[in-house]
Amino acid sequence: MKEYTYMPEVKRVFQCTVPGGNIRQVFLIDGILQEKESEQNGVSLTSGPDGKGLQLRISGDHSENPIQIISVRSEDLPRPLEFYNTWELEPGAKAQIVVCDHTLREYLYQTVRFSNITLGEGAVLDLLFMQNEHGRSRYRLEVDAQLKKEARLDCHILSLYGGTIQNKVTVHLQESGAVCNLDGLYLADGEQNVTYDIEVRHNSGECNSNQLFKGILDEQAKARFDGIIYVAPHAQKTEAFQANHNLLLTRDAKITTLPQLEIYADDVKCSHGATIGSLDPLGLFYMRTRGIPLSEAKMLQQMAFVQDVLEHVRNGAIRSRLEKIVESRLRGEFTKCTHCTMHCC
Repeated sequence: MKEYTYMPEVKRVFQCTVPGGNIRQVFLIDGILQEKESEQNGVSLTSGPDGKGLQLRISGDHSENPIQIISVRSEDLPRPLEFYNTWELEPGAKAQIVVCDHTLREYLYQTVRFSNITLGEGAVLDLLFMQNEHGRSRYRLEVDAQLKKEARLDCHILSLYGGTIQNKVTVHLQESGAVCNLDGLYLADGEQNVTYDIEVRHNSGECNSNQLFKGILDEQAKARFDGIIYVAPHAQKTEAFQANHNLLLTRDAKITTLPQLEIYADDVKCSHGATIGSLDPLGLFYMRTRGIPLSEAKMLQQMAFVQDVLEHVRNGAIRSRLEKIVESRLRGEFTKCTHCTMHCC
């Protein structure tokens, strides 16, 4: 575990256990960039026009050197916070970005993060959002991405913990050959409320998109998934797929899922689907006959359910760490740490 003290005004040490090594870390405190504005090795870091948020411009291949953006709400800012990020990958650029959100006190925080992303021709971005707040927080993420010719976006959203979480993602496939892969995992218990609003717009032909979103809801938790695939009239040769699958662990947990297709072209391959279910009782019985305790059998089923989402994270070290965090979350260890807002990530 690494420890970072990066804000003297915060009288504590912040811990982040995302694997270090070749990861470059960038800190935002209350939306304000803590690093010196710089441009080196093809990565330009500057603050937003109003002094908040991060403007990031990348050229060259940085796919093996992830950038971790750690965004923290301080103890001294209980009022609502909004900030804008603008990230641009130049033609042919490659990058991997990990975004982690944390709070230092269990105030009734409200945070809104806007991220505008532009991928130039042939650019590739692997983007991971880790949402790990506390039970009273209100968090909203809005992502708007523009993909040029043969650009590729892989975007993963992991909603691990938070009072109210809202994610709105809009992707515009603007030119031929663009590829978009979106996946997400939301884990909710207590009275948590999670919303995913996903829109992929195929504005040009010969573009591909894939979506896979899964959720596990326990106790009185609620979630909603709204997903739409739009295919423009001239967007022939489109291939687009969308899936949303959910596990409800109690009768009081609720999910509303609305996958949609809006297609105005005739030479396309598109599909969507959604499922809502519970743990498999026959599978649980089989594992118990092999000496596996019931609680462990339930855990194994849940981890098997989320595995195909986690496997989309290509970085092996980060994926391994995420698997451990998700397992801890499903075991209820986050809820037990009632006086901690870090949740061990």
